[in-house]
Parts: sequence; C-alpha cells; structure tokens
Amino acid sequence: MNPHPTTPARWEPPDPKQLPELRAELLDHYSSEPAMLSMRQALSAGRGVIVPEVPGMDAAPDAVAAQILIASERHRLADAHLYYATADMTALALAAAASPPREKVSRERPPAESGLIVFAEPIGGYVEDVGAALASTMAARPGVDAKVTTPIVAVSWSQWTPDAVQLDQGAIRWFWNRLGHGVTGIPRTYRGLWLTFYSPSGLFSGLAPDTILGTMGDGSAMTAGMITSQRRQAALNWDNETLLTEGAPFAQARPDTTDAWTHVLYTAWQLMADTGRTRWTETQQIPRPRAGAKRDARQGVTAPATVHVVNVHTTRRPPRQRAAEDAVASTGRREPQWSCRWPVSPHRRDHCMNPARHAEGDCRHEDRLIPGYVKGPEDKPLKVSDTVHLWDHQPEQQ
Repeated sequence: MNPHPTTPARWEPPDPKQLPELRAELLDHYSSEPAMLSMRQALSAGRGVIVPEVPGMDAAPDAVAAQILIASERHRLADAHLYYATADMTALALAAAASPPREKVSRERPPAESGLIVFAEPIGGYVEDVGAALASTMAARPGVDAKVTTPIVAVSWSQWTPDAVQLDQGAIRWFWNRLGHGVTGIPRTYRGLWLTFYSPSGLFSGLAPDTILGTMGDGSAMTAGMITSQRRQAALNWDNETLLTEGAPFAQARPDTTDAWTHVLYTAWQLMADTGRTRWTETQQIPRPRAGAKRDARQGVTAPATVHVVNVHTTRRPPRQRAAEDAVASTGRREPQWSCRWPVSPHRRDHCMNPARHAEGDCRHEDRLIPGYVKGPEDKPLKVSDTVHLWDHQPEQQ
C-alpha cells in the first residue's frame, strides 16, 4: 500500500482580498532569475506559442525572447485591473460557454484594457505526461511514468499589437505557433488581445514524493518531493498564452486547449458587461489597504488595486443545495460540474447594434445571453436528451 497521496491536489483559490498581494508576488517573480531561466527552458523545448525574435542581436535567441516575454507580462500585470470570479460565477461562465461566442472578437469586450482574473474553480485543464514533456530537455530521464493534471485558474490580458514592445536597438518580429497552422509571422498591422493562462504552483503535490520525474543537473533522479519542497516565489505559474484577433469569429473549441479556456473567459466578460434589468452578475469592490498601496507604487503598479469580486446576481443565483451537489462531483483540478445549478445552459441570441445599417452589412453584432428554462412543473423529474444543433453555414476559420 502506498502511504502517499496519489490523487491530484485541489485548487485552493486565494481570498479575494489577497489578489493585490498575488499580483505583487508575480511582479517580484518576473524580476527574478528563476523566472527568466524557466522561460528560456520552455522556449528551448519548443513550448512557446507567441515567440519574439530580434534579428542581428548578439545574444542567444531564447534569452532575448525570454526577456521580452517576461518584461511584457510584468508590464501587463502592473497595468491590470483585478477581478475575482466566485465559484457560482465560474460555473455560470462554463455553462454559457458550452456553445462558442457568436459575436466576433472585439478589443472593447473586456471590462478593462488590461486585467487579471482569478477563478474560484478551474476553467479547464489538461493531463500531461511528465516524461514526454521533459523528453527534449536536459532533465529527460528514460522510463519516467508520471502524469499530472494541470488546472487553469487565472488569466491576464491586454490589448496587443506587435509594436507593444519597443527596443533601443533592433526591431522585434513576432511568430505564432498554432495547431493546424504551424509557425506563422504576425504582421505589423495585427490588432487583438493577448491572453496569458495561469496554473497553480505545486502541480506535483498529488504525486507520491518518491515519484521519479526526471534528472537533476548532477545526473541524480529528480523526484516529485524535491520539486514540491522547493520554495515558490509566486502561487501561479505562466502556463500558456494565445492571441485573440480583432474581428475574427470564434470556432468550435478543441477540448483541453487555449481555445476552450478562451471561450470561458470571453463568455465571462460578456456576462459581466450585461448591466440591464436582466443583468447576470453583481460586483463587490474591495479596496487595497494603504500599506499595500505603497508596495504597489514601489513595484510600478499603475492600475487601481481595488479587487472586483464578480458573483452571479442574487436574482439568478442557484440554491446552495444545488451548488453543494455540484461541488461533491467536482475534483477541484478540472472544470467543476455545473449541471445541478444550471440544468439548462444559457443560450446566445444575436443582437444587431446598428439596425439601420444592417441591410448594407455595415453593422456590429453582439451576443445576448438568455437564461435556459426547464419546462414543466418543478416537482416533475427532468428528462435530459441529446440535442443536435444544425447550422445553416459553417463558421469561418481563423
């Protein structure tokens, strides 16, 4: 019998009041050598999605790219407005994102130009074979048999163009490595949104400490216990990144990819933006204590440190019993179950914002999220059947 736990550790979200400190930890981390080394290793292993290059610079390409990416993310976080999505809000966004957004990507859709949102429950995740992930690195070791479930629990964003970063010498060329597209150059005219997805630190805490993961620099075995015991500078890890192109349509998402997580984030923005009589959300604001504000100033934080706690509006909030039933069926490491709280997912309605120009095609459309309803009396059992959605045309590919 193995005395050590082998089930994945649950994501334990921070108290919303701690988000400014969480940001401060990330800013400190991105000023450290370990952060730079980790990014260089990821780029060397080919794990970068958005990669900068500076032709003619007298330095290792991965070192240059790591500095640009780290500096960009640090600037993004310093400018970020802070948001916290409660468990019910996270579940609602997941339920509504069961179908992709129908409106085209808009740089005006986020609640702020730059932001950081932490979710009380994962918005997605993936299972990774550790041995395969390290196969092309110095830490590779034959015979490694360990798999880790990585949850995605936070996202930073900002409006982005290739000219967002300027150098004193040389011009940056940007490349985008997308599944099905390969590596393509990003034109200087590009306009969109940059998204950085975060996973929690301590990913190996659910493995037995003596589980072998790879090789140390001296050739000895690297174990899960060694990594778990290392002091982390931040509670979150940069996991992945992607771009949302202004004016591009959303396609069906492949599971366990940045596409799926992006749909949840964008849907959360849509829910937050509805401020009419039938609004979906309500927001509580938690101000930053004065002592913390001084630290923010020292770190170059330019955005307000107020935390916006986003919850489902009281008129739409599900009963606690249903939330508890969903919680029992959730692992805390992947997307939570939400079907008890929302047995019928909200659906999307296309809304023209410029009806007078609709006939000419010179108009803008936005989604309106409409509540789903269970037909019939509440005391009758709900019968669920598969539904086939027929499209009159195929969505355009990005």
